[in-house]
Amino acid sequence: MMSMPEQPLKILITMIVLTFLANCANAVVVVMPGERIQAAIDGAQSGETIEVSAGNYQESLVIDRSIILKGMSTGGDLPRVESENGPAITIKANGVVVEGLWAKSASGWTEDAGILVLSNDNIIKNNMASGSGNVGIFLQKCSNNTVSGNVVQGNGNEGLLLENSSRNLLDGNEISDNRYGCKLVGSSENRLIGNTFLRNRIDAINLQESHGNLIDGNNAAGSDSALTIDSSRDNIAQRNNFVGNEKGIYLSYLETGKDTQSKGKGVVISYNSMPSSEMVSTNNSIYLNNLSNKKNARDDSLNNWDNGKVGNNYSDFNDPEEGCKGIKICDRENSVSGGPSVDRYPQASPVPIPGRFTGAGGAAMQLSAKSYLPGSRMDLNFTAPVGQEVWVRQIVPAASGRNDSQEDLYLGQNITGDAWLTAPQEVGSYQLEMLNRNGTKVLSVPFSVAIPSISATPASVYTCVKIIVSFQGAFGRKDDWIGLYRDGSSDAIERQTLGSRDSGNVTFSASDAGSYLFKMFAGGANDPLASSNLVEVKANAGHKVIAEPSHVAPGGTVTITFWGAAPASVIGMYGMTRPDKFDLGKVSTGGRSCGTMVRRLPSEPGQYDFRLFQDDINRPLLAQSNVVTVS
Repeated sequence: MMSMPEQPLKILITMIVLTFLANCANAVVVVMPGERIQAAIDGAQSGETIEVSAGNYQESLVIDRSIILKGMSTGGDLPRVESENGPAITIKANGVVVEGLWAKSASGWTEDAGILVLSNDNIIKNNMASGSGNVGIFLQKCSNNTVSGNVVQGNGNEGLLLENSSRNLLDGNEISDNRYGCKLVGSSENRLIGNTFLRNRIDAINLQESHGNLIDGNNAAGSDSALTIDSSRDNIAQRNNFVGNEKGIYLSYLETGKDTQSKGKGVVISYNSMPSSEMVSTNNSIYLNNLSNKKNARDDSLNNWDNGKVGNNYSDFNDPEEGCKGIKICDRENSVSGGPSVDRYPQASPVPIPGRFTGAGGAAMQLSAKSYLPGSRMDLNFTAPVGQEVWVRQIVPAASGRNDSQEDLYLGQNITGDAWLTAPQEVGSYQLEMLNRNGTKVLSVPFSVAIPSISATPASVYTCVKIIVSFQGAFGRKDDWIGLYRDGSSDAIERQTLGSRDSGNVTFSASDAGSYLFKMFAGGANDPLASSNLVEVKANAGHKVIAEPSHVAPGGTVTITFWGAAPASVIGMYGMTRPDKFDLGKVSTGGRSCGTMVRRLPSEPGQYDFRLFQDDINRPLLAQSNVVTVS
């Protein structure tokens, strides 16, 4: 038997070994409740995946090899890793992925956390870090880690803490109800992008001796301070929404040994340095931020409050009297209190767009209508919040008792665009919700599904008497309208726009006897959405004048309705006891037998009436109105 040559044999053995190792690296180990996750980690090879089934695991895990540790939730419940002493999960190896787990450390010791990261190039995503005594997620002396899409809430101290760590990405996390939302200590060149901070007791974001960090597109509400930066330089804070906090943006330069006094201020940036006769430039840049807090801005040092083209929007500096007249940039600069810093290009208050709903991080949605026909197309214009992937979903309000929500429609990340959906088949009220990757609502827009209808009351009136037209199921666009028609005619005698309403009332009147009906149209459409019942209008043989309302402020207006006027009739305004020849002004009825006109009352208090005359020569009195009191 011939033996294989030595070199090909070595190659074959090498291929077999590599194939074996590759298969090992791609292996998946499943951990079930009652089993130990640490045992699976200790037996894993680099590159393996460990899938943890839903359940409670009382362990303190140490990951010392490059693996994927992934929680497999059932019914929305994440597998829970809980530790009484020490971190729940410690990552020591590089290149680890931890995903879909609930990590909790009951320990309040300063080095403990739900997830403690001591290495580089790791991914920590879509986890829950909640209820720890100290920190939710703690990055210590590490770099190039990605912390994304996590829910970090209810921890004793910091939600996220970085110490002596650099070039990490904190993206799209929801951080709430911690003492501090996110704190950076001695950490540089990190990126905080598109995170949401709610109700963190002291600071939403806190930087101490940390330089060159980017804080972009974050949302902070309900904290004492949105942002605190202490002894730090060259940071950029842009496109953030800091709304509803005690403080907005506050930069201060303090002498050595003095305490920071920031109560009632905004974003706090303080510099503990030796006193100087000159302001210190720390080159922090703050622009394109939306600031609406009890106090928005203070700067005791010298920083950049605009990028050379645009600055920030301040709730206490965006009114027309301050030089902000609805254009993008105010006419004059905003001097930031506390020092020489100036925002040269403060933003004017944004002009609201009817029907456009906005949310944190620049999120926006606008539907093409307020109401839709069952199963019809719904056009949507949207803007995703900065740094977040989003979806939309149609939701039936819980009060309805129904549950027929549609599947989510993916919109994307960092995008503005158009999409379309199909309206539900069932008539009712709905919400269109924008959701982030954690399924948390970012923004919602109400809409309804309805069958258009229109009705007119009363069914029989006299000429020029008000006819109330009730409608529902209009599309809610600004150019929707209702027209008054003679029965059998296709030409509108009068039309009224609906003012972007999808339901409500409008009033008409007919000056000639006959049969009339009303038709409702969507703007630009030729065919009506709905037609009303017939209204019979009868001629009025008498003479009458009514002034409404009967009580107005000085210089106010009233609407005069009249019947039985002659071709040359006029209506005069009088002090209540003045003779007919001493009028306060006359207006012709324009040859109409009935109709309305609007008159302005004098600025002097008193009682007035309006009188209808057959003509302005002999002035035979045909009718006198009720008394109108001016006071």
